[in-house]
Amino acid sequence: MDIIPASPAAEFRDVSGWANSDPVSIKGLKGRVILLDCWTYTCIFCLRTIPVMKRLQAKYGKYGLQVIQAHSFEYHFATDHSNIKRAISAYGIAEPVAFDTKNKVWEDYGNMYWPRHVLIDHDGFVRYEHAGYGGISDFEDAVVELLTEAGQKPIEGRDENDPQDPIYDMYGMHFYGMAPEICIGYSRLRRFGNNQTLKPDAASVVMDPGSHDTNVVYLRGKWIWQREGVEYAPGGKEHDPAVIMNYNSATRVNCIMGSADGKPAKAEIRLDGSHLKKDQLGRHSHLEGTVSLVDIQWPFIYNVAASEKPEMHEIEIIPRSDNFVFYTFVFG
Repeated sequence: MDIIPASPAAEFRDVSGWANSDPVSIKGLKGRVILLDCWTYTCIFCLRTIPVMKRLQAKYGKYGLQVIQAHSFEYHFATDHSNIKRAISAYGIAEPVAFDTKNKVWEDYGNMYWPRHVLIDHDGFVRYEHAGYGGISDFEDAVVELLTEAGQKPIEGRDENDPQDPIYDMYGMHFYGMAPEICIGYSRLRRFGNNQTLKPDAASVVMDPGSHDTNVVYLRGKWIWQREGVEYAPGGKEHDPAVIMNYNSATRVNCIMGSADGKPAKAEIRLDGSHLKKDQLGRHSHLEGTVSLVDIQWPFIYNVAASEKPEMHEIEIIPRSDNFVFYTFVFG
């Protein structure tokens, strides 16, 4: 973690709820060392840091460390308490979680991205910060230093490796040359690879040019281009409407997907024009006969395809329910 000039820690404000705890405050935790994890469940790097936060709390909680996870939002659906609670349950988070649904805690600590971690000493002063994904070696020395300052004497040796956790296998890890994350709502994406101009928030019939550049998203069929993603618009003539990407390298294909009406949705998955084989299925995809599908129960990061080594493929995400919404490609 990076040393920063000591300053009083901002109190939690405009928090709309808590999970795993009654409401807590910086003042009420005086005497303890606080590791504040500013995260959101749609950020792959946040998810990869969860096992580290769990390990630090389990190892140093008895010495007065308290991990607090302030859940802010990147997508509007991540302000919904029920979605946040499902994510907390899905990832087995037991630490106190503040529902920062107005991003006020996130802003008060100077954040511009996810994740961001802030270490607060026993007197309530911010002493260290860390931006982006980090392993346990990025945090442990600073945690032990502040616990020692607080009069504690941790006797455990440093962890040599990051904790093992299913989350790493499910979503994969970042590596050099991996396909980029692409959010396809108009607030972030300027245009698709199709040689057409789409009008925001209106249904457009999009023609597939057939040839696809690497790491560029294409649409096929009738879609509504929205601020955060694209919503399938039923009634088009295209038999297999799709969100398409020819990605250059990945071991995991993960997709943030949801539905337009809060009810379950469904999508078909194809790689290079064919359905997935058993050894290509992701954690959240399955076969019905020979057809590879993913059931979308709520807005979430779904792991739809997997391989042992980095591979290049063209993936098609084909809506098989009228309420399908697609937000983002995320790779590992």
